Amino acid sequence: MRARFCGFVTGDADFLHATWDPAQRPARATLGEPGPRWCRLDVAHSHAEGGQGEVRFTALGRESGHFFTLSEASRFRFDAACAHWLYVDGDATWQRLDTGRNAPCPCGSGLKAKRCCARD
Repeated sequence: MRARFCGFVTGDADFLHATWDPAQRPARATLGEPGPRWCRLDVAHSHAEGGQGEVRFTALGRESGHFFTLSEASRFRFDAACAHWLYVDGDATWQRLDTGRNAPCPCGSGLKAKRCCARD
């Protein structure tokens, strides 16, 4: 999960495509331009049993001048042929955060939002 988050942060659509279960992935993974700026990932729970796994996480992002959170329960399967976990699908919830420019940044840096992730 952390590697896929880094793929979104860096805009590496090829990596995201390669780590998606072939039975579920689209013909080509694309990332919207300019897309959200990802600030933080918090993994709440992960569990693997046999070749199946689940990761529950919350990611903090910023897009169009607003912070948001993405909370998801993602399902993965282990592909023994390539010795990697592949993303299958997930149940996602998006929520907009109302943060003032003088409020602490939601990323947890301790700085005001306007001096941290909200600076444009």
